[in-house]
Amino acid sequence: MDHEALVQVAERWLSTLQQDFKDYLRVVADDPDLDDPLRADVVTALLYILAPGDVVPDSHGALGYLDDALAMRVALDDVRQKAPARYEAYRARIPEMLETIDGDESDLAVFREALGDVYEPFKARVYSPDRNEVKGKRAKDLIDDPDGAHWLNEEVLVAALKMDFKPAVLQSAARKAATVIPIFQAKLRR
Repeated sequence: MDHEALVQVAERWLSTLQQDFKDYLRVVADDPDLDDPLRADVVTALLYILAPGDVVPDSHGALGYLDDALAMRVALDDVRQKAPARYEAYRARIPEMLETIDGDESDLAVFREALGDVYEPFKARVYSPDRNEVKGKRAKDLIDDPDGAHWLNEEVLVAALKMDFKPAVLQSAARKAATVIPIFQAKLRR
């Protein structure tokens, strides 16, 4: 694992997390042109971020949000693979986020390498509809409900407020990025 590369990824992801979270909702989760199964995965990833039982607890401060930043990118990477035209349509609206996914040297590739054999179990955890339920709502419920988008928007806005970290806190958390890898391993190798 390249510790310095992981620190740089963490710093980029954590410094843009609050805006990325809102953009992911607005651009990707609200995309009516995604087919229903893929859209359900995208919304389930959003619920993963909102749900209290994620892999790296948010109680770890800024560091506890790295798995949330990763969850969005896992879902975007699936959109890239399964619906490339939709993915390319996002490029004009969220170019910085997509840059973290594209290519073999991307931020996502760095994190995937750091996670090694627990990357796929993490991805399965992100897409678990049974575990990613918030206030009794699951992705399918939200997609089928005409008020689901409004409810989800409100939840994301409230959660995004907790993601506003001072630069010194973000830098400190980024320097400790490698410390979350054992947390992923412990929780996902059960």
